[in-house]
Amino acid sequence: MRRLLIILTLATTGWLPVAGQAADKELLGRALDYFQAAKYHECMLILSRLDSVYTLNPRFRAFLGVCYYHEAAYDKAAKQLATVMDDTEAFAPQERAVYRWTCAESLFILQRYQEAIPHYEAMLAVCRPEERADALYRLGFCSMYTADWHAAEERLESAIAYYNQYRSADREARLTQASHMLAGIRQRLKDKP
Repeated sequence: MRRLLIILTLATTGWLPVAGQAADKELLGRALDYFQAAKYHECMLILSRLDSVYTLNPRFRAFLGVCYYHEAAYDKAAKQLATVMDDTEAFAPQERAVYRWTCAESLFILQRYQEAIPHYEAMLAVCRPEERADALYRLGFCSMYTADWHAAEERLESAIAYYNQYRSADREARLTQASHMLAGIRQRLKDKP
């Protein structure tokens, strides 16, 4: 009985998990391998388990948010990424851009446009120039959905300029759509009393 009591005491005070921590470090390494291989479901399973046992650092929690996004758990992705966004400020700009984009896209898909706007805007400050077109394009949509027609016009004009500057075959459809949307917005603003 005394031995059982000692084991229970050690388990509750943190002594026993030391052996478990080594296994968990291995699991964390496996999660990173899965993440790099775009096996987001497997990575998500491991990281969510580890996050429930330990408090993962902001980078791993951001990885978890990205995994939720790729698993179409947009609400979880947005919540997870929003909680770590301030803690990622010391990360490389390109990495922060990925987290901002993923959070913004999750909110966009959830039709929470007003909440998505600050994340797209923050992304613009840290992303590569060729990525700005897509963020401005989405900001144009958000502005339209929130009936901010002047902002929509301005953002779509900027998106078109970036699409023209960094032209690629996979972006031609967006360029065409942004041009049509801009024409419609301008007509709406012209007709507005």
